[in-house]
Amino acid sequence: MKSWPCEWFAKTKSQWAAFFVEDIKIRDFIEKKYPQTGIAKVIIRKTQKECELIIFTSKVWVLMWKQWANIKDLETELERKFHKKFKVNIKEVKVPELSAKIMAEFISSQLENRMPYRKVAKNVLQKVMQKWANGIKISVGWRLNWAEIARAEKFIDGRVSLQTFRSDIDYHYMQAMTKYWVLWVKVRIEKGTLYNKKKAPKKSISL
Repeated sequence: MKSWPCEWFAKTKSQWAAFFVEDIKIRDFIEKKYPQTGIAKVIIRKTQKECELIIFTSKVWVLMWKQWANIKDLETELERKFHKKFKVNIKEVKVPELSAKIMAEFISSQLENRMPYRKVAKNVLQKVMQKWANGIKISVGWRLNWAEIARAEKFIDGRVSLQTFRSDIDYHYMQAMTKYWVLWVKVRIEKGTLYNKKKAPKKSISL
């Protein structure tokens, strides 16, 4: 239904495994270097000797400080670590409220600052629905409000269909490292339908 975030071709199984593991390491490196910077997704296009990264973020000024100075430093660090020639492109996410990853990062950061989870979830529901989303579903779980028994709570607004492939649903799972324990956060945002069902032709009635 959607294009792959990794665009490369491997000739052998060993090369496929090496490329797959390298993709995970590249994404982990970028997430650790730029935490909480509104990175929605990272598209990787590469060969055996070259690699191109397309980073979609809502905070372009953080990654492009002083006219591509940070990007050049990032390319040199990636070349030094992965022994390839890297080219990094930055694209802006114009509507960050419709990205499940950005909203999950916002919720986890608020929970780490000891904000009430109900208040945070309701604020996110309101922000997302104001951007004309079809629906949003937020799940927060583990020891909420410092309770001894773990539980989960769901917050739903609009329509989030989970039994069809036609819906364009953005999903992300994240953990909030609070002071006492870890809380998990799940965000599902439905943006619309990817395609419509073909209408059956009307039968002509002969008189």
